[in-house]
Amino acid sequence: MKKLAIVGMILAAALGLSLWLLMPRSGQGLVLYSAVDYGPGVARAFTKQTGIPVKVVELSTGALLARVSAEGQRPSWSLVWFDGDQAAAALDRAGLLAPHTLPTLPWTALGRSLLPADGSYTPTGVTLAGVFIYRPKVLPDPPDGWRGLLSPALAGKFGMNNPTISGPTYPLFAGLLAQSGGWPRGQAFLLALKKNGLHIYPKNTNTLAALRAGDIKLAVTQSSAAWNVAKKDPGLDVRVPKPAFVLPSVVAVAATLRGKARAEAKQFVRFAMLPAVQKLRLTKGGPDSFYWPITTDAPPPRKILPPLSSLSLERLDPTTWGPREAAINDWLDKTVLMQ
Repeated sequence: MKKLAIVGMILAAALGLSLWLLMPRSGQGLVLYSAVDYGPGVARAFTKQTGIPVKVVELSTGALLARVSAEGQRPSWSLVWFDGDQAAAALDRAGLLAPHTLPTLPWTALGRSLLPADGSYTPTGVTLAGVFIYRPKVLPDPPDGWRGLLSPALAGKFGMNNPTISGPTYPLFAGLLAQSGGWPRGQAFLLALKKNGLHIYPKNTNTLAALRAGDIKLAVTQSSAAWNVAKKDPGLDVRVPKPAFVLPSVVAVAATLRGKARAEAKQFVRFAMLPAVQKLRLTKGGPDSFYWPITTDAPPPRKILPPLSSLSLERLDPTTWGPREAAINDWLDKTVLMQ
């Protein structure tokens, strides 16, 4: 009997330990899925200041969003940081983001216009979904706007990223649809681009490589990628089309976090927007550091960037275009993206 009692106590203890190990616990650190290149630097600075460990998983935006969607209601992440409030709105609609995690900050007018009603994500800066980059020696008269891509001079000589692979490119295609009558009416313009010889490449690096190799005369990429490569190659120039589509970077907290874990995640969000940390993001990052801050206390953006006030900007409603992404990308994949 004593042996059975001892065995029973051991089994009960083992079961209790297993259940304890399986229970979600706060105070064990955060996991950041980051598609912004300054994410690891911010995480290190946060840990140094607070003592809270942050494990960073670096992914491209497309891969990050696919992983978050696949994990669904059982996420391995505490925070996500990527470009595109449309994708953030879709994740929020799916119930994956924690509401009311938006910190109170001195927002610019543009910043205030980007805030979600339920506070489920925090915009951390803006780039432009698409700008024109070209060599003036090869293309001395680039177009001012999107209709210029239909000119005979550019037939077969311009390229963009694949929005089903490059996550930040979907807002560009959504913007072109919105400018051309909405969805589905705007399909005609995208089909016209294909008819004029649009080349589709996987990501910014591939599109820019095609430009530098002379395969195309004009590349359409995210503004941060364009100015990053133009800074390194003085033979390249960047033109901002009219209109330019605003592309916010966003950080969000997992809806499954509770108690201390959620408080620590919200602390990270607030930390990422401190003026000193924004300075780190603007100076220590790679291409993603070519962004415009959207708080009045932030340092100025890179000198190569034009003032936002000089640009013709258009902001797309993320709650309208975010939920349409799967349907639009499916249509694009079957029509425009087919080479």
